[in-house]
Amino acid sequence: MSKPAAPKVHQVAQTGFGEGTNDLYDQARPSYPAGVFEIIAKALPPAPTGGYTILEPGAGTGIFSRLVLSPPDGYVRLPISQLVGVEPSAGMRQAWDKAYAKIDPKSLLAKGSIVDGSFEDFSQSGVEKGSADLVAIAQAWHWCPDHESALREIAAYLSPHGLFVLVWNQESQEIPWQRDIRALYQDYDKGTPQQYKGWWKSMYDTKAYTELFAPPEEHSIPWTVGLTEEQFIDRIMSKSFLTEQNLSGQAREDFLAKARAIIRADDKEWIDKEVSYRA
Repeated sequence: MSKPAAPKVHQVAQTGFGEGTNDLYDQARPSYPAGVFEIIAKALPPAPTGGYTILEPGAGTGIFSRLVLSPPDGYVRLPISQLVGVEPSAGMRQAWDKAYAKIDPKSLLAKGSIVDGSFEDFSQSGVEKGSADLVAIAQAWHWCPDHESALREIAAYLSPHGLFVLVWNQESQEIPWQRDIRALYQDYDKGTPQQYKGWWKSMYDTKAYTELFAPPEEHSIPWTVGLTEEQFIDRIMSKSFLTEQNLSGQAREDFLAKARAIIRADDKEWIDKEVSYRA
């Protein structure tokens, strides 16, 4: 008897990131520091004529995509031919398109697009196998249900000297109140494969990884973002397992009360106390 295929999208992600949830996600989730793109630029092979072809599985609402396609001041401007996002959530794809449409065309380095697909299937991307100079996955790889299949798909699309990059933002656990916040929301995560659990690292034990990829390099870039209490609450509640689709009613109210108590109890570094900014 054959083994059932792994689901394309985790059930909690399906409900938590479905249609109607993604505007909050795009507004509340953090950006990425300029240093991420400097590291990528240094690791990439020389750009081919016409620029790099970039695939971004798990592109979500396009937070990472937009930094590549329309980098702000101080960010690397890569020579790009095209960037294609691959995303299984229709709601996320709609949010990606909505945000992309707002970019000033004069600031775009190249054309961007997003298509339906998964970590294991880039077939709708329009990118030829063996031609992607960069496959970048930001804040999403921990959701991958089948590392073996996904890694073989990634390797099939990468050029011979192409680069595979995983990027995550992760809250510092050296700050007591942030540590307490994580301890609080971990109890609500419904057993989902969150990045901080490290389950995604089993990718390194797969036959596909050992056969097809070089040993990994790891980089860490400390950075600080100023937030109001409400912005921080929005960021927490944009997590798949904490959206209203997965946490509602009195349980939601109880969680919010506990989270606000933690935020307000500990000392913070104030940026502007009059408007309640905290770092």
